[in-house]
Parts: sequence; structure tokens; C-alpha cells
Amino acid sequence: MGWRDELDRPIACRSDGELVSRRQFIADLNHNIGLLGQRPDEAAILSTANLYWFAVGLFALAACRKRTILAANDLPATLAGLTDHAGLLVGDREHAFSGVQHRLQRSDDARGTAWPEIALTAPICFFTSGSTGGPKRIDKELRHLVTEAEAISDLFAAQRAGFRSVCGTVPHHHAYGLAFRLVWPLISGIPFAEETPEFLEQALAELDIGAVFVTSPAHLHRLDGFAPLPSARRPACVLSAGAPLDGEAAQRAQELFGCAVTEIYGSTETGALASRLHDRSGEPWRPLPGVQLSQDPSGHASATAPHIPGGQAVLADHVRRRDDAGFDLLGRRDRVVKIEAKRVSLDEVEARLRELADVEDAIVIVRGHPARLAACVVPSGAGAGFLANEGAFRFNRRIRAALAIHLEAASLPRHWRFVEQLPRGALGKISQRDVETLFDE
Repeated sequence: MGWRDELDRPIACRSDGELVSRRQFIADLNHNIGLLGQRPDEAAILSTANLYWFAVGLFALAACRKRTILAANDLPATLAGLTDHAGLLVGDREHAFSGVQHRLQRSDDARGTAWPEIALTAPICFFTSGSTGGPKRIDKELRHLVTEAEAISDLFAAQRAGFRSVCGTVPHHHAYGLAFRLVWPLISGIPFAEETPEFLEQALAELDIGAVFVTSPAHLHRLDGFAPLPSARRPACVLSAGAPLDGEAAQRAQELFGCAVTEIYGSTETGALASRLHDRSGEPWRPLPGVQLSQDPSGHASATAPHIPGGQAVLADHVRRRDDAGFDLLGRRDRVVKIEAKRVSLDEVEARLRELADVEDAIVIVRGHPARLAACVVPSGAGAGFLANEGAFRFNRRIRAALAIHLEAASLPRHWRFVEQLPRGALGKISQRDVETLFDE
């Protein structure tokens, strides 16, 4: 609402600095609606490198009442795996795809300002990469994305006047990137950068004062060596989601950007649910406007919000409620396993590993029958020196002995791999499948 009153306001910024107006967006949208509306397909895979063209494709498909399929990435194998769901691919470039492709086109006539009728009930399917198995399908409607964006707008209402643009390193086919880099800026009238920088150096070089920088722990954990940004180029807000952000990385980010990191908690299934300002230890998570949390007698927490499909969802994490309506995250419920008939928290074992002077980072998984713990460890500087001089066998014995002070025998890993860095995805999440591959080698 209100778009047609200010048609020359920019909605996107191209890599060369050119601004794309609402008028041009409406023209491009209508042009592609006309082309896609001639196709009989009920569904289409949407895959673009450019965020602006992703916006055109998303709303054009919704206007045509077609189901939009969002792939976890644009790899040929990933797109090929979705051909059972759609034989049409909508994009901004040619893909290695066996079905029919529609390349989104720019309109040469931007005089028309008729806003198309877009179905908010248009279905949208996310296919996440999954952590332990194949891609997981998650069904939503466009209205869920719009309602989530309205909640985000309410969250940042007091800061909105200082937000001049939105940019980021998070891919827009992820639910977090889609919500915060596209739908929320559109709802709020904040221009978004249409390109996703490939390298962190490029992203930092392009930051400007008043920007909202949408990023993730995968990038915030790699800020060593960068000098603090000058005041004229400091963003107004830095967002992080997708994986936990440790205190040390949050502190480095605050020193570099000049503002504390705002963390977002949620999932592809639920959308954004809560936020916290990572400026001091112990800061609780607080639900977004319109989100309510409840807890049953067994301790399982649920979230209720208009942007959750079905209105309610059980959280995958253990939480501890606070008296001030905030809460703490205590780790995922599915990360408590049975080893030798004893309950073992994988989160606790990882936390104990990270406390050791020889360990910089670690991930623990379950393998084999009977089940045993396997630890993939990134040695610290001291640990790497010991490993080089004494070998892997003596190193894992040294770590086990240190863990045995705090953990029962069932909680001690039996299998070990030592690596320079953990296999992380685009948002900083660690794929269990990639970790398992390290133990198969």
C-alpha cells in the first residue's frame, strides 16, 4: 500500500550504483507476469543470482498463481533433484537444467503503473539442505513471508529512520536472507542491494553509513585482521542468524562495525521468532512483536505467531524462560542421545572440548552400532604444536584425559579427526553429513 503514491522512490541499488525505481519494478513485474501467465505449468523453480530479479520472479509467480520452488542452492545436481516438483525454471541466467527455462526480462516501457493482483495465498516451497539426510520440504504461503516482514518492521520501528539501505552476505534463497534482505526492505521502503558479495573483503568495502548488514556467523567468525571501519562507513545495524555467534566474534564485530550485533533466532519452518543484542554476556532472547512463547510441563517450548504455518510450532531447542518475558537457548532437543544406556548431551561434550587450551573448535556426532561418539576437532595453536610433535594418537589421549575430569566415560569420544576448520555452510551451520564424510575417509 502506498507504492503508487511514490513511484520514483528506489527499491534496489545495482552494483554500478544505478537505482531501480518502484515504477521500473512494477513494469518488469507486469511484463514477466504476461510471459509466465501463458505457461500451463502449475509450479516453477526460482533461482537467480541477482536479488532484484529474484523479487520480480517471486511476485510474478505469485500473481500467476503458480507454486514457487526455492532450492537450497543453484548447483546443477540440486536443480536436477527438483524436476519431480517442477519442470519450469525461472531465473536470470541459463542453468544446466533438463526442463524448460524462462529468463526474466526487463520491460522497455516503464510508463504503466498498474499494480498487479498478487495472491498472498500463493504457495512457496523451501527445500533446505538438511543436516542429517536429504533435502527437507517446507511449505508456506506468500502471506507468511509478508506477515513476518511486518513483525520485523515493528521490531526495528524505533531505528527505522536511521536505515538507508539493506545489504548482506546471506544468500536470498535461504529463509533468513529472503526475509531480511528482500521482503522486509520491500515492506519498509528501504532500498536493497541486488548483488551478494562473494568475498567478505568486498562486502566490507561496499558498506556505507546507515546500512543494515545482513550476515551470519560464517562471516563474523572471520573478521581477524580487518581494521575498524571509519565512522563515515559504519552500518546502522548488523544482523546475524543461522548458527550461534560466540562472544569473542561478537566483540570483534562490535569493534569493527561500531555497533553491537543483533542476533535473530528462528528457522525455515517458523521464520524469525526472537532477537537479542549481543553486546554483553547473558543478554536474553526476546520474542518478536506478535510472537508468543509457551512451555508445556515436559519442558517443550512452542511458538505462536501469524507468520508460522498453522499458527504454532514446537521449537527444536530447549529453552529456559526468564521472568522478564525473555528466554535463554540451552541447545537442540535432538542433540541428547543414548550412549551405553546413558543420556549424553552432544552440546555439553562440545562445550567441554572448546574449554580446553588445546582446542579452538569442535563438533561431536554419533556413529556406529553400538553408538559411539566421534569428535571432529580444530586444534588451537598450542594443540596444533602438540599434534605435530606427538601425533594424533597421543593428542586424542591427551584430550580424552582432560575431558574425563568433567565427563563420564560414555560421554568421551571414541573416534577423532583433526582439521584446520570445520565444514560450514553459507550461514555458518555445520552439516553432519560433511562431518561424517571426514570419518569415512
